[in-house]
Amino acid sequence: MIALAYLATVAIAAMVLAVALRRRPTPTNPPAPAPAPALAAVDGGAEIRVILAATHQLAARLSTAA
Repeated sequence: MIALAYLATVAIAAMVLAVALRRRPTPTNPPAPAPAPALAAVDGGAEIRVILAATHQLAARLSTAA
């Protein structure tokens, strides 16, 4: 009797596994990344000038706040 219950349990587990494997979605490749936007040609020192201007402006605000 115990052997019959064991065999029934194994059969049910095998069916559950078969259904789970059959319903598993197939793996797909991820979509290709979008092309990177072209960077505008900028002057080599433009970035440092913007940073320096922002630093100067912040320092001016902090000096008047104190």
